[in-house]
Formats: sequence, C-alpha cells, structure tokens
Amino acid sequence: MTCPPFDYDYWKREPDRWKETGVHWHCHVWRASGEQYRNDAQRRDPGCEQAPLVVQEWLRKPARLVDHVVRTPDEGVAWLAKQWDGLKANVSGALEPADDVRLGRALYELRLGQGVVWGFWTLDASHYIGLYLVATASLTCH
Repeated sequence: MTCPPFDYDYWKREPDRWKETGVHWHCHVWRASGEQYRNDAQRRDPGCEQAPLVVQEWLRKPARLVDHVVRTPDEGVAWLAKQWDGLKANVSGALEPADDVRLGRALYELRLGQGVVWGFWTLDASHYIGLYLVATASLTCH
C-alpha cells in the first residue's frame, strides 16, 4: 500500500461542506483579565458574560453577547480579518503564521462547516483576547 504525499497546502482547497450542513456562524469577541480567564466556575455558568470553557456553549449564552452573525465563510473571514487588523499590533504570537496563511486556514475551516477560535494574550500578558466563530445549524437560535 502506498500513501500519497502530504499536501502542505491543503487549506487552499475550496470545500463546500458548509452548504450541505446549512450552518451559519455566531461571532464573539471576549476580552478578559487573567483572573477572569482562570475563573472556570464562572465560565461554566451559561448566564454569565464570560467565555465558556466549551466553545459550542457560546450558543447557550445570552444573545446580546453575539457580536455578529455571518452566513458564508467569506463573510466570516471578513469579520475575522477586521478584528485581527485591530488586534495584531498588541498581541503576542501575531507574526506567525503570516496573515494570508492565518486567514486562509480560517477560510478552509469555515468552508468545512466548522468553527474557528483564535486566542491571544496581550503583549504585557495582562489580558486575553478571544475571537470565536461558532458554527450552528439551528434555525431557531435568533
């Protein structure tokens, strides 16, 4: 048996699984102090405004915490790119991978019908910033 060589540019493909599953994405931005980030008990509470420990539980949080709703992968990457442009100068880990690779991988994941989560600490390590695109196929979520 032979294995095909690994495709290092796998994320440049254009899958359309998201169309088959009928997903859309809820976009969230969460800024937290180190203390808030480490408060697991509070983050397990669906009624609180802290990011949940399990990403899909954003869908159980109050609707007011949804920053934006996107219906296509391209809209999702546009939202993500806008957030990223405002953050990258102030967070650690912003240099690698390059923006085109970072956003290209996000687009690939969204085209698969999956969510995307990016998290960064500020350069002074005082705050955590999370960007979440949470996939849902629910028609009654908003």
